[in-house]
Amino acid sequence: MNILVAGFITIDSIQLPVRQITSVGGPPSYAGLVCARFGHSVTPLTKVGNDFPDEQSVWLARNGLVLRGSDRSATRPTTRFRIAGGTGERSLQLATRCEDLSASQMVPDTRYDASLVSPVAGEVSAALLTEISARSNFTFLDPQGFIRAFDKDGKVSAAPLKDRSILAKVDAIKMDKVEAEMLTGKSDPKEALARVAAVGVRRGIVTHGGEPCHVLDGSHVYKVDVPKSPVLDTTGAGDILSGSTLSWYLKTRDFLRSACFGIAASSLSLHMIALAKVDLPMSVDETAQRLFAMASPVAAL
Repeated sequence: MNILVAGFITIDSIQLPVRQITSVGGPPSYAGLVCARFGHSVTPLTKVGNDFPDEQSVWLARNGLVLRGSDRSATRPTTRFRIAGGTGERSLQLATRCEDLSASQMVPDTRYDASLVSPVAGEVSAALLTEISARSNFTFLDPQGFIRAFDKDGKVSAAPLKDRSILAKVDAIKMDKVEAEMLTGKSDPKEALARVAAVGVRRGIVTHGGEPCHVLDGSHVYKVDVPKSPVLDTTGAGDILSGSTLSWYLKTRDFLRSACFGIAASSLSLHMIALAKVDLPMSVDETAQRLFAMASPVAAL
């Protein structure tokens, strides 16, 4: 299967309780590498600057994520974030930002079995999302970059979605509870999922940290428990969830079961630091099966 992953590849400075690390990050890295480990062909739609380390480009390529010339900006540096509070409530600060993504980076006449659109700093426009959706059989959205605001120092905060038309262009969506409220105006996950279902999105996930997730699959909303796991670093955990869910969905076409796999993969990755998360533990399968067996319907739409 051919998957497009759209969003900035970043360089993240992550402040952990015992030390600070610097790592390549961003959705194409976390989610894209997970998809590649499932055997999918992954095409990143991204931008990095000439400051992006050559050795990291080589490492990504060896693991299934090839950066092309069109993914390089000649004028802007790689997007960089400073991340604090990696084990709990995080604070993000945008240090540098690369240039926006463009439809001209997409290979002409190429279609994708699926796309994962996950901007982190407004780099995907509504027009680009429309183009990606038109060329994809299944479009999965993580809207984080559509609802982020940045102050003069680059500090990140949540802001209401400006263009609600983007929801009509996707087939599935993954949100945390704050993002769900910014997108729909509803803080209750069931009500938020009802709002996205009303515009035609019939598959969705709302996460809430270690609390149960809510999953929309067709006309029903299900509650799915989140396995308890030691937490060392939460960076990239949402991307692990998205990449794992999408990969499993392409295999099974069962969204609830796939969401359970993604939830298990994300939760069990929290004891790993940064990109170590993409190497999923073997216990994910067993945990996902248990979550699926215990999933309970909580609303009908």
